[in-house]
Amino acid sequence: MTRIIVLFLFLFFSCLNNPNSVRDFDESKELPLEVLREVEILHTEKGKLKVKIFSNQIKRFNNQVPQIILSDKVKVIFYNDLTEVKSILTAENASIDENQKIMIAKNNVVLISSDDKKLETEELIWDNNLDKIYSQKEVKITTKKNIVLGKGFDSTPDFKKYSIENIQGVFNINTN
Repeated sequence: MTRIIVLFLFLFFSCLNNPNSVRDFDESKELPLEVLREVEILHTEKGKLKVKIFSNQIKRFNNQVPQIILSDKVKVIFYNDLTEVKSILTAENASIDENQKIMIAKNNVVLISSDDKKLETEELIWDNNLDKIYSQKEVKITTKKNIVLGKGFDSTPDFKKYSIENIQGVFNINTN
């Protein structure tokens, strides 16, 4: 009988939680407001489709920056005013700061323009306010004639006009 009482007391006290520990654990982890799977987000301006974002998982947070975390493959399609595809960006992950209107794509980032230029980097930032994309990371740009390497990149989302810092690469220079 004594053993049963001791066992009962042991089980009872081992199951008690310190309320402060529970509160600290709960407050230390910001949980998402919503978790969505296989999502498509449309961004329009003046009724015209400008950007379409696909992600296998999106987590939206309330009191944290960035407010939106996209993961498990991300695809962003940029459109011109005629709703033609300007460029397509793919990445493993991305985050969106809705207040600053900035998206940061990370891990295996690839941007392909409508004229088949290809940018590869590990991080690319899209600033919707400035209508530009940029990176301070190493970049590789492949065109039909050239492969250009550099560190630092700046462009319009259509990837038509761009600049690269610390440039190096293989160039095809036509002297005719």
